[in-house]
Amino acid sequence: MKPRATGNFMLNSVTPHTGEELYAILRRDMIDSRAKGGTVLQEQKIAEQYGVSRTPVREALQRLHQDNLIGRKGRFYVITSPSHEQILEIYEFREAIEASSVVLCCQRATAAEITAIEHHLEAQFRAAEQGHFYEFERLDTLFHAAIADGSHNRLLRHQLEISYDQIWFSRVGNLVSLPDYSVEATLSSHQRIMSAIQRRDVDVARAEMNSHLRSAIELSQRACASRRRLPRGRKGGTPS
Repeated sequence: MKPRATGNFMLNSVTPHTGEELYAILRRDMIDSRAKGGTVLQEQKIAEQYGVSRTPVREALQRLHQDNLIGRKGRFYVITSPSHEQILEIYEFREAIEASSVVLCCQRATAAEITAIEHHLEAQFRAAEQGHFYEFERLDTLFHAAIADGSHNRLLRHQLEISYDQIWFSRVGNLVSLPDYSVEATLSSHQRIMSAIQRRDVDVARAEMNSHLRSAIELSQRACASRRRLPRGRKGGTPS
């Protein structure tokens, strides 16, 4: 099958000047536009879209490839869609690293940072009430990212950003689309984590975060098992 041509996913009006700036902008735009797996990323087309030379484009694509957010197909870079198994690995990684994130958040977050976490959770409740589940997923990411911000650890924040981005590139990573997913259980879990952070209760915050992400891992595992049981060529009820 011939690869799809590059889509126009330019959503950011800021003109990048370096490969590092383009890397950050391109990563956000690809996710926000829901660019499909298999989309070819052509250097010249991207350079024209963002008003830059091919050198920062090449640097940005190399960074995205190093982060496993895009792959290679022949001489082209392409957007990849992680498998169920890869998504499961990402959630296992998150379980390990976000326990540290929430502990540091309890210890270091400013009052303003805690308020920001609260606002994301309140907005997620509203999105659920209105049935806006794409927004619900986006706010889920922002909730966890805000906790990482409160940790005041830039390396930890960056590694979590990459894991979130890999999940957003895959429909199977968005657990809200799975049959067994419970919006109510997710919100309840987030509320318990939030309460522990507000009290700066390190032990409870760690335990609640571990429980929250363990539930996501178990849901991913069931999705993987369900997919493996499907006869070849048959599409199941979960996204792939």
